[in-house]
Amino acid sequence: MKRHQKLQKNIDNRLLTIKHIGSRGEGVSNLTTEINFRKSDYTFFIPFTLPDEIVVVKPILSTSEGIRASLVEIKSPSQKRIDPKCEHFFQCGGCLLQHWNFEDYSSWKINKISLPIFKISQTTNIKPIKTSSIRSRRHIKLKAKKNKFNTIIGFNEYRSKFITKIEKCIIIDLELEKFIHALEKPLHRLLSVGDEIDIHANLLDNGVDLLIKGIDKINYHKLNTFIEDVSNSKVIRFHRRLEDNTSELLFTRDLPILSNKPFLSTTYPPPGGFLQATVEGENVILDSVIQGLNENKQTKLICELFCGSGTITLPLLKKKYKIHAFELDNESLKAIDIASRKEGVGNRVKTTVRDLKNFPLTSDELAKYDAIIVDPPRSGANLQFSNIAKSKIPIVISVSCNINTFIRDAKKLLETDYKLKWAQPIDQFLFSAHVELVAFFELKEKC
Repeated sequence: MKRHQKLQKNIDNRLLTIKHIGSRGEGVSNLTTEINFRKSDYTFFIPFTLPDEIVVVKPILSTSEGIRASLVEIKSPSQKRIDPKCEHFFQCGGCLLQHWNFEDYSSWKINKISLPIFKISQTTNIKPIKTSSIRSRRHIKLKAKKNKFNTIIGFNEYRSKFITKIEKCIIIDLELEKFIHALEKPLHRLLSVGDEIDIHANLLDNGVDLLIKGIDKINYHKLNTFIEDVSNSKVIRFHRRLEDNTSELLFTRDLPILSNKPFLSTTYPPPGGFLQATVEGENVILDSVIQGLNENKQTKLICELFCGSGTITLPLLKKKYKIHAFELDNESLKAIDIASRKEGVGNRVKTTVRDLKNFPLTSDELAKYDAIIVDPPRSGANLQFSNIAKSKIPIVISVSCNINTFIRDAKKLLETDYKLKWAQPIDQFLFSAHVELVAFFELKEKC
């Protein structure tokens, strides 16, 4: 079979028993059966199912991992199944696990972190998971498409390009939900029938920072009408993404401000800039990072890798640390420079543009620091961790959104002179398969 192969629409349904929930949040089952004239023991992946359920499924796609199937009927439901709270569940692809008893769902997320870690470090302390509240998401990426009579704004269905219109969402902040509805008519006037766009909206202290991709060819007359519409809304700044991946500023009425009151810091994110999904999640990350730094009272100079626009940087500067911050995106570093000057701590930070994935800091470059904080993208930082392992820095704090790449990278440290002392799981992305962590590594004492 091909690596990915759509199956015939008239293929027969299969009766399966769900064994467990896989890493992507789908029910997993095994069945010896014939698919496309080939009999084998196939692994099936079925969303919206739960362990021990007996279900009827429709095979849809053959992949290198197994057979992806859609749920047709639940013959025997799990006692752990509950009614989802969102009216869009089963359609919207944002959530996969609202139908699961919360205690079991949360245990699954803890195990998703703890079981892989215990395989490489049996003595690591896995802390209780910290979970964000409903209606707390402040950063969203939406799809919008204009049809003949209306413009739909929402999220793609699970593993589909079809857009589900969002009326109410229990995940995002209520202000963002209101903003989505306020955007429908202005977008309908802006777009042509068939146009499909990407919308990035960040909820900041003083309003919504809006970035739209897919309107680079729309003329300024139409754009001016749209700008007039959004200027009467919660939008404080509006950019459009161009073909060369740069952003063009079209409207602004205020400096975009994002404050963190518990840590007495303020940042000024770039358009479409990365934010931690929730305030609660951000504060758990910061609390964990600071706890790790406090384990070595001698720490003064910190190397922060993949620093973004300063979510971690600014609070640490306020605590008198000196930081060298590295990041590929120049606009993010400019945001740190602006914020640090405004906060009066610019003399304690140095920012440097660096492609850390392809040109990581060497062990010699790292040797002068007292601690390293590394917050890589989902793909991890394999080469960078190899050099960190050789650097012998006393403290390494890793913030990760992907347990698989975290384990791969962590092994580089554990194979040398580091131990993984503790890890803090964080659930910022409620009812999804995503789970994050902050991990604390320390150099072993020489005997």
